[in-house]
Amino acid sequence: MSGEENAKVEWKTPERDQRPVSGWRVSGVIAAALIIFTFFVVGAWAQLQQRQKHLSPAGPSQPQQLGKAELNIVNTGLFQLDTRAEDEKAEQHRRLHGYGWVDRDAGVVHLPIERAIERVVEQRRDGGGR
Repeated sequence: MSGEENAKVEWKTPERDQRPVSGWRVSGVIAAALIIFTFFVVGAWAQLQQRQKHLSPAGPSQPQQLGKAELNIVNTGLFQLDTRAEDEKAEQHRRLHGYGWVDRDAGVVHLPIERAIERVVEQRRDGGGR
């Protein structure tokens, strides 16, 4: 057998079956498929209901912190409305660059960071140590 003999093979299209397709049979197959599908969906739903009753016998519970901006570790607030980071940064800046009481009864104050650094350098220069 050479390659030329295989190249000369012609394929003929098979004859079409002239019998008409019954619309009732097609409709019956579709209806049966829908019935089987519905059976499985209802069965799956029933299993989920039983599992839910088993896992939560007291019934569904509502989240206790509903309405807050943060639930557990999930931030539920809108990003453009969340200003907590800017507020915290402003508070840190105010504390670093301002005067204030740490413990009023003990007479302990905090100084601006620049002034505190200057005082430490002066003390070290004068040999005061700490």
